[in-house]
Parts: sequence; C-alpha cells; structure tokens
Amino acid sequence: MIRPVADRAAALDAEVVVLSCEMATPIDDVVGFDWAVVAVDAATPTAVQLDRAVDSLADGLRRGALVVVASDRPVAQAARRFADDLARTSGLPTGEAFAVAACEAGVVTWAVDAQAEDEAAHLLERIGAPVGDGVPAA
Repeated sequence: MIRPVADRAAALDAEVVVLSCEMATPIDDVVGFDWAVVAVDAATPTAVQLDRAVDSLADGLRRGALVVVASDRPVAQAARRFADDLARTSGLPTGEAFAVAACEAGVVTWAVDAQAEDEAAHLLERIGAPVGDGVPAA
C-alpha cells in the first residue's frame, strides 16, 4: 500500500517515497529510502519539479537506492540531468551508489543500467505509475 510521504510509505518490504510538485517533504520522511518515485506533471516546468526533488532527496539518499522519474510525457533527458544533479548534491556517484530511471506513460524508457531498469519496471508494476497528483494509479 502506498501512503503519503508524511506517513513513511512502505511497500514490498521497502521504504518507498512518492513525491509530486504539490507535496512538501519533510527531510526526516525521506532519510534512508529504498525507492523514490518523482511524479512529474504538466502543471509546473519539469526542471523546477526535478530541482525540488533533488533538494528533497539528496540528504536522504543512501547506497542502493533507486529513484524513478515518472511522467505521462517524455522525461528521459530530464532524468539524465536529474541523476547528475542528485549525484553532485548528495556526493554519491550515480550508477555505483544509487540508480535513476525514467518512466514515460508507465514504460521505463531510460535507466543508468539494466538492473535499475528491471527494478524500476518491477516497482511500477507493483505500485502503479504515478498520475498527475503523484498518487500511483491502481
């Protein structure tokens, strides 16, 4: 089951954080997450949403984490920039310490490696791809 970040959502025996541009995320709620899904909507520019996500996630990022950038529109290129920004801000190397993947309309279109692609596809299959307000579709 997915609950808002403030309730420290847990699914698949892992800590899952779902962010949207409308959600204010207390830092304590993202520390040590296993998976994060950043739901990018059309209401706010993608770069603004991903910059907010970097600010929210960088301090809670840990080795082995996966961050999925999800949208109904193309986000693969933005996800690549997001991965670089998250690495720079967190001080952890992308691909070695954590992974990033992009999901467009429910399909994983880019990932830092094959393992991240498989894990992102599995996660989205289990929880559903986020819709506009950041809540996964059932």
